[in-house]
Amino acid sequence: MPAASGRRVLFHYPILNMGGAEKSTLRLMKALADQGWAVTLVLTTGGGQLEADVDPRVEIVRLRPGGHGVRFAAARGVAERLKALPDLLAYGMGRLIGAIRMLPFLWRRFDAAAVMIHGLDPLFVTRVVRANRKFVWIRNDLKGIDPDGWIAAQLQRYAASVDHFVSVSGVSLQSLLEAVPGARGKASVVYNVLDAEGMRALGQAAADPFPPRSAPEEVRILTVGRLSNRDKAIFRLVEVARALKDRGLAFRWYLIGDGPDRRALEQRIADADVADRVILMGQSGNPFPAYRHADLVAMVSNHEGLCGVINEAKVSGAAVLAVKVSGIDEQLTDGDNGWVIDNDQTAIIEALSDLIRSPEKVARVRNDRYPAAILDDALKLDQIEALFLGHRP
Repeated sequence: MPAASGRRVLFHYPILNMGGAEKSTLRLMKALADQGWAVTLVLTTGGGQLEADVDPRVEIVRLRPGGHGVRFAAARGVAERLKALPDLLAYGMGRLIGAIRMLPFLWRRFDAAAVMIHGLDPLFVTRVVRANRKFVWIRNDLKGIDPDGWIAAQLQRYAASVDHFVSVSGVSLQSLLEAVPGARGKASVVYNVLDAEGMRALGQAAADPFPPRSAPEEVRILTVGRLSNRDKAIFRLVEVARALKDRGLAFRWYLIGDGPDRRALEQRIADADVADRVILMGQSGNPFPAYRHADLVAMVSNHEGLCGVINEAKVSGAAVLAVKVSGIDEQLTDGDNGWVIDNDQTAIIEALSDLIRSPEKVARVRNDRYPAAILDDALKLDQIEALFLGHRP
């Protein structure tokens, strides 16, 4: 498709912190800017970790200057709530500022506007923004992340005002159609933009980030993701590591990422006496050298949509072990470009024990074989531009 000179698109996102959905949004915005689109990114809350990585051609509008209200919401008892009152007042002021900063969008015009993650209230895009076509991105299996159905109810409430729902995997599309009747007939799959060459270049941009092995046979296991037990099952990971240590296996398990459960995770690591085996490396803006130098990338989450970590790992040529989550069958073929196992603790322990003892099995799936549909960024951009312009993709 030729460059879309003069075309304008708006993306709405809550806050641009480190995460797979956020990074895929950055790549999409850059790709559209390369195609000649004028891109506006509206953030509900400013100050996110990834804002500095936004392409300089993208206009950023922050509705609220910073995040407030969390401290007051977490306060318990009268004394704590009184101390947290300034946080509540700042939250109220932030909402007022946000409402004022929305007003100019009543007069601006866009070819397309999109809510870039499910769960973010579509009100701004559907009621305030003036755009020819309006979209909502679905990034996960609603059955896994929405057990109470409130996200589905929200999507159904706004479905009549949404022109198209874009799902990042076949499984997320199916879960959307089952949960949101209003999405039927106007939803499709478009895989996330990857920029595989850029990922590989980042992998070459830095040296081996790991400390020296304690023994030649030590296996480096790597997990990348937000330190949230609800989504990523990080507490289970500690129990698995304890079991592997009890079996006398030589390994170190490195975790890249940060999140709300970091302190609780550190305590569990200490309680299980696996601080010598489970190493928290913190947040990283460039995990690709770690993918290159790890022996095995392990994805052991409770649920995913289309796992961005697996995308990154396979583009980097890493060996991958993954539990069965939504979308995994679209990414990995068991025994060919990765190992896929049942999503339970016993299965993880047995699979890792086998792979640590059998490096030849790990080597078998150390390759960059990956489905062409997930790698083809040109096709994805053609599909997205066609949707944004009201053409049949």
